[in-house]
Amino acid sequence: MTKKLLPLALAAATGLAATAAQAVYLNTDGEGQVLIYPYFTVEGGQNTLINVVNTTGETKAVKVRILEAMNSQEVLDFNLYLSPEDHWSAVISANDNGGASILSNDTSCTVPAAISEGTAIEFRNFEYRSDQQNTGVDRTREGYVEIIEMGEVSDTDLEAAIEHQNGVPANCGEVVAAWQGSGPFTAGPTAAMNPPAGGLYGYGVLIDPAEGTDATYDAVALEAFSALPVHTDPGSLDPSLDGAVPPQAEIANGNTYVTASYTDGIDAVSAVLMSRSIANDYVLEPTIGAGTDWVVTFPTKRDYVAVDPATAPFTAPWDAENTQSCEEISITYYDREEGSQQPNALDFSPQPPAAAPLSLCYEANVISFNNSDVLQASDRVAKNLALDSGFVNGWMTIDLGAQAGAPAGTRELADTTASPNTIVLNGLPVVGFAVQQYVNNAVTNGVKANYAGLVSHKVTRELETR
Repeated sequence: MTKKLLPLALAAATGLAATAAQAVYLNTDGEGQVLIYPYFTVEGGQNTLINVVNTTGETKAVKVRILEAMNSQEVLDFNLYLSPEDHWSAVISANDNGGASILSNDTSCTVPAAISEGTAIEFRNFEYRSDQQNTGVDRTREGYVEIIEMGEVSDTDLEAAIEHQNGVPANCGEVVAAWQGSGPFTAGPTAAMNPPAGGLYGYGVLIDPAEGTDATYDAVALEAFSALPVHTDPGSLDPSLDGAVPPQAEIANGNTYVTASYTDGIDAVSAVLMSRSIANDYVLEPTIGAGTDWVVTFPTKRDYVAVDPATAPFTAPWDAENTQSCEEISITYYDREEGSQQPNALDFSPQPPAAAPLSLCYEANVISFNNSDVLQASDRVAKNLALDSGFVNGWMTIDLGAQAGAPAGTRELADTTASPNTIVLNGLPVVGFAVQQYVNNAVTNGVKANYAGLVSHKVTRELETR
C-alpha cells in the first residue's frame, strides 16, 4: 500500500497547519527521507557496500550515520550532498588497525571532503570508551547505517557547485567553503535550506570475496520524517532518529492507518517500526550445505536504554560493565510439516550474564542456526540457536511482546492522546532479515560453488486503543 501525504506546499496554500499533514510512516514502496540499513560487517574478510539514490530533481543534504552494533554509538558521521538524480556508493571494509573503514570512489560532495576525494576513513571508538569492556576499535567492525535527509539546498550557487558536470561535481570546494568565513551556512546550518521532501532509496550488499557470495537488502524507508530543515554541521551527531518533527506517526493497522501523537520524536519513529513478532525461514539442509543466520536490529533502542531505569518499550538499561542491555524473547520454530518446537535455555549460546537465557542484548543482533556462521559474526553480538535434529528446514517466530509475569505496560508504547483513545502498541521496534547460504561441493571435477540469498523478516503488529 502506498501512503501519500499532503505536500507541505499544498498545506500552506490551503491554510492547513504542517502538523496536520506531516506524520512519519514506513514507506513500503522503499523511498523516504530516512533510510535504515540494518547491518554492516567486515568480519571474516567480508565487505559491505552502501548505496543511496536521489530520485528527485532537487539537491539534497543528507547525514550519513554509521553506528556500531552493541549500543548504537556513532563510529563515523559526515554530510553528503546529492545532486539531482545522483547515486552515491561506498564500501565498508576491514583495516590494518583491527577496525573498519569506509572508502568511496564516488565524487559526490561530502563535508569533510576526504571521503569524496577517495580517502579511506577509519571508524572511531570515542563514543563508547566509557564502557568497561569492548572499548577497542574491533567493536566498529559490525553495526548498521542511517541516512537522514536534512533538507534541500536552496542556494543557487551551492546547487550549481554540487551538480555534476561531465560526471563530476562542479566545485565541492564551494560546499566546504559554505561552512567557513562568510559562507551561507555560517549564518546557521539551516540557512539556504528548504525542508526535506524525500525521494531517497538505498540498499546494502554483504559481500564475501573468499566465498564468492553476496546478499543484498533494501534499506528500510521512513517518509515524512521532518517538516523542517534539520541540516547540521559536519561535526554534529545530529540529526538522528529522535528528530521526527512533528512527533507524530502514521501506523499501519491492517488495511488502514491510524495517527498517533507523541511528546518525543523517537517515539514516533519507534511506533512505525513496532512489531509484536517477526517471522522468517531457516534452511539447514545438509545435502546442499545450507546454513542460515538472522539479523535482528533495534534501531531506536539506545534512546530508551541510556537511562536507568530504561523507558518503555525497552526494559533493561545499558550495562556498561557487561556491555549489554538484554531483552527477553520467546522463540517457536517449525518444520515444513507443521511440527513445532520451543528451545530450552540451553539452546541459546553464549548466554548473557545475569539475564534470561533467551535474550537479545544489542542494537544489532545475529542469530546463527546450528552454528551455521553464515555472516561470521563476532562473539560480541552473535548468538547460536541449537535446533532439534528433526527440524532441518522450516520457519521461526520471535515473540517480542511482554513476557509472562512482566509489570503492566512492559513492552508497550502508548501515544499521548487523552484516554480513552490512547493508541497502545505492544512489542519492540525492529528491522532485519535472514541470510541463507548453500554450498555445492561438486560443480565439476571437485570445484566448489557458494550461493547466498537474503529474505526480509515478516512482522506482526499488535495495536489497540484504550
